[in-house]
Amino acid sequence: MRAKKKPCFRMTEWLTKTKKEIIPYLKQTQHQNQLLCKNYFMIYHDLESISLSKPYRASNELTYLKESLDSGHVSSLGVFSQKCESWFEKHLSCSRALMTHSCTAALEMVALLIETQPGDEIILPSFTFVSTANAFALRGASLKFADSLPNHPNVDPASIISLISSRTKAIVVVHYAGMAIDMDSLLVICREKNIFLIEDAAQGMHSHYKNKPVGTIGDFATFSFHETKPISCGEGGMLIINRPEYIPLAEKILEKGTNKIEFKRGGVQSYEWNCLGSSFAASQLQAAVLLAQLEEVDMIFEIRKSKWQIYDRELKIENFSFRLPQSFDFSSYNTSVFYLEILKPSLRNILIRKFNEKGIQATFHYKCLHTSPFGKQWNKEELPNAKYWEENIIRLPLHTDLSDLEVVKIIGILNEFLSESELWPI
Repeated sequence: MRAKKKPCFRMTEWLTKTKKEIIPYLKQTQHQNQLLCKNYFMIYHDLESISLSKPYRASNELTYLKESLDSGHVSSLGVFSQKCESWFEKHLSCSRALMTHSCTAALEMVALLIETQPGDEIILPSFTFVSTANAFALRGASLKFADSLPNHPNVDPASIISLISSRTKAIVVVHYAGMAIDMDSLLVICREKNIFLIEDAAQGMHSHYKNKPVGTIGDFATFSFHETKPISCGEGGMLIINRPEYIPLAEKILEKGTNKIEFKRGGVQSYEWNCLGSSFAASQLQAAVLLAQLEEVDMIFEIRKSKWQIYDRELKIENFSFRLPQSFDFSSYNTSVFYLEILKPSLRNILIRKFNEKGIQATFHYKCLHTSPFGKQWNKEELPNAKYWEENIIRLPLHTDLSDLEVVKIIGILNEFLSESELWPI
């Protein structure tokens, strides 16, 4: 009599199975990877959840926090924020870096630096976080929302150029997922028309555009160290100034419109109110954590890159369901976000629910600003590409605590969904 065929599951397949389905296989198989399979099963079926992001813990964080607390100086303009600023000035070769309590604060500083006022027009992506817009709306500017590229969530330079008028004060670009936008045409037209070019590089840490660090291309740039970012200090930001003539004003805006920084350098005997500003500077507690992370920046991105590469390798299959992130020869992804382009939005939402039911925190990303309740006052145009990315992106977990086996589990659930769904092919 022919022996009964034993059940056999691919690794990414059985990780999604139930205990009832797995146990018979583990009992019957004499496969050399049986013990490994048992370990996988014990690890992954006991997991409560897999988070979308998780802050990295640098080895010197607690040491530096204690130093800051013991020093008695935990507010702004201390040694730790100065060291963080020096790190950026060295690694980016920028004119000046100023640490802020958030990337939002850094953007609001830019709006003050370029003297944004009512009547000015600011061109920016619709597919971005609201902070990109708020900074300039607060100063009374009129916002002009540009469409995204058809093959990438980044803003389309051609859409930006079509919106330029005699009232255009600045163009703000966002490097989505760390992939730089093609800047050359914007650099040319901004020089010709005397328009400020601003990089919202919230996701751009460790990214490059044609071998030049993101953040050093425009007149000003901002970085984010929110807990969802690869380098984080809970909340935190950095303003990058690439035009030296704006440094004195930026230092005043940072410290509530006063010349306190000049005073601390010994340049004046007292400080006073010089211009509009606010409490934009970061605390030393934020800076202490950030400095510890900057010391390990290469290792952090190498770990994240290894997870990205598993996703990229295992999902690089011919299918009619999704596309991997589009690549360009002038830049590369910095692993700040891993996303898939799901070709049918209704299935994107079902897949998000499927992941969440399995304890995996997958999600959408931005809601377009041009159709938001507040943003639609400025723009009546249809921006079909931006709307497409709003409806078709799914973000998958990516952080340094994510194990390779967890990535395999996520891929397994995705494959299971693709194979089970009869509605999936378009």
